[in-house]
Order: sequence, then structure tokens, then C-alpha cells
Amino acid sequence: MNTRTGAQARQIVLDVKDVTVRYGSARGIDDVSLQVPAGQVTGLLGPNGSGKTTLLRSILDLVHPTKGTIDVVGTDSRRPRARARISYLPGDLSFPGRLSGYSLLRRFSAAGGALDPTQVEKLTKRLNIDLSRPVGTLSRGNRQKVGLVLAFAKEADVLLLDEPTSGLDPLLQREFAALVDEVVDRGSAVVLSSHVMSELEDLADRVAVLREGRLVAVETIEQLRARARQRLRVRTVDPNAAYTCCERINALPGVDARIADSMIDVTYIGDVDGIVKVLAGFSIQTIESVGGELDEVLLDFYSDDRYATQGGAA
Repeated sequence: MNTRTGAQARQIVLDVKDVTVRYGSARGIDDVSLQVPAGQVTGLLGPNGSGKTTLLRSILDLVHPTKGTIDVVGTDSRRPRARARISYLPGDLSFPGRLSGYSLLRRFSAAGGALDPTQVEKLTKRLNIDLSRPVGTLSRGNRQKVGLVLAFAKEADVLLLDEPTSGLDPLLQREFAALVDEVVDRGSAVVLSSHVMSELEDLADRVAVLREGRLVAVETIEQLRARARQRLRVRTVDPNAAYTCCERINALPGVDARIADSMIDVTYIGDVDGIVKVLAGFSIQTIESVGGELDEVLLDFYSDDRYATQGGAA
């Protein structure tokens, strides 16, 4: 788990202000504002169609906002100087199949800002990728490795990574996490897009949640955990006492307790103090704590009508 959250105030290196993107009559994103600090990972989360890719592409000036502004380290994102400070790994990674990995890196380096040759060499060895082969002959996972070289070999202030772990096996996912930690420790900001919270739980300092093109929440991982439904499984020494204990726990506000397999299954949000005080009146054999699922918290954001908007997003 990262330990960066709660650190002192950091420089804002990406400032998105009131940005709306429309595709004709269809909406992409609507009135999104988000500040991204240096030296942290911001998770960008939402279901498919929530507007994550549209937001990233607008930061890169690949799509033009209908209204609003975007600054990268104090420079308007429409200026080449701003884009040169960004490294981008798209989710729909597509390369010319006939080019070798080395030729591809040279082409992208010329077009999008110089890659550090020393870093390219280090990453090639670290990720165990053969850049002499035509990209079209590589597996999906190895093509994704080429994308990681492109993303991490550039000295960038902001890294925009759109679902970057797609196609990576567990060992490479661990290596990817190490790469993210290293660039953040050097002071870069990372925006990491995903639609699955569990992919980001150990990487992100905070999470920005998009739903139907709107930003509905920006919270730290700790704040999200505080929202999560927690579970306890309790076994009383006297099995007959379990029913009385269960009734008393159920009398507490915001707590649900049920008997399952001769154990008391308790679900709650927030403070456990009231439950502990009830249990203190009984002889308890075992207590098992089951951590809350953050993906369930995100589903609440996705399903709660308070966050609903009209239309769809790209």
C-alpha cells in the first residue's frame, strides 16, 4: 500500500477547469474540474462510457473542449510545450505491425518528445522485451510492454495511463506498480484510468470517479475505505447465546447481523465500537474481520440516482 497520502501540499501540475466536451449533440464530459498534484497517483475510475478516455484525450488536445481550460504545469494544454511534458499510454494501443520495436520508439520519440535512450535500454531489459522484432509479431502482452517503454522512458511531469495493465500477467503487473512508484518518487504525477477499483487500491493516493461524463467524487483511498461495508464473523462459546447476541447487535443503528453456519455474520459501515461493547457481554470464541470491498463503494456511486445524468459518454 502506498504511504504518500496525507503528505504536505504539493504543486498542482495538471489543472482541469470546468471542461465540457461535446460530439455534435452528444456529450463526452460535462463541466469536469480536477487538480492533479505532483508526486501522487490519481486514479480515474468509471464504468465503460463514463468519459475517462475523453478526459485524457482532451488533456492531450486530441479532442477540443467545448468550454473550460486545461493547464499543464502552468501552460495551456493546447501549446506544444505543454504536451511535451506529458507521457501517454492509450488504452486502445495500436502500432504499425511492420515496424520493429526500435523503429517504433524512434518514430514516437520524434513525434511526442524525446525518449531517454538510457531509460529505453533499462526498461527493455527490465521488461524482457525484444525490440528488434516487428511489433505485429508480438503477443498482446509484449505489445503492452512496448507501450510501457514509451510511457516510462520519457521524462514527463504528467503520465496519463489509460488501463495500462491490460494484457499484463501478475508478475508484470507487479513490475508496473514498481515503475509507477519510482516515477512518483521522482516527483511526477500519474493519472491512472481503470474501471476496476481493486487494480488501483494499492497504487492510487486518491480516486476521481466519473459517471455519465460527470465527476461525482474525488476521495482518498482512506475516505473510500471509511465508506466501505465491513464484515465481522463471530462465534460465541455457547452456540445458544448467538441468537441473543445477534438480536442485540441488530438493535444498533446501521448494523446488520445474521446467523450463518452457527456464526454471527455482521455487516457495518464506520465505527465498530458499539458492536465491540455488545460482544463484551458474551463469551466469544473467535472474531474474524473481513475487509470492506472498495469495488462495492464504487458500485454505489454508479447506481445512486443522485449521481445520474442524461445521455452517454465516450
